[in-house]
Amino acid sequence: MDPYERRARAELYRNPWLAFEVHEIVHPTGVPGEHGLLVTPPASAVLVVDRDAFIFARQPRFAARDTVIEVVKGGAEPGETALACAKRELREELGMEAATWTALGRSWEIPSIVAHPVAIFLASDLRDVASEQEDVERVERLRIARGDAYEAALDGRIDDAITLAALLRYRLLAPT
Repeated sequence: MDPYERRARAELYRNPWLAFEVHEIVHPTGVPGEHGLLVTPPASAVLVVDRDAFIFARQPRFAARDTVIEVVKGGAEPGETALACAKRELREELGMEAATWTALGRSWEIPSIVAHPVAIFLASDLRDVASEQEDVERVERLRIARGDAYEAALDGRIDDAITLAALLRYRLLAPT
């Protein structure tokens, strides 16, 4: 049950990838207020495992003002399932397909202001295919041994929230 009373909504901005809404609300404490919400399509993320290593995407990210090491992720097309989105994103961004897919649950990026959680999948039994990156993307494959990836997560070289969630779930669920 939603703990917030939602009285009104206004869309302030929209582009093909996101919208920003302002909501007139009543907080769970009874205090009226306003809250901003970033609305994106439901997204999927893919942790790619190849034997003793992970394969990540390394790409420039605007807000980070840096190049980030992360799992493959992106928003679903209308009517696309979370798994279909994950498969498409892996093909588009890294030029790979996987024969084996395992759901690793979902995780929120910022549950206070982002509208949807991200569905996380594990992909293995890989083969190379043609990459289909968008003209605004510059995604590179980065292969990191499992142990080194966990170290990078600990020391901050890997700092994307969904990537950290995917690595934690894999580490807790998968044999070493």
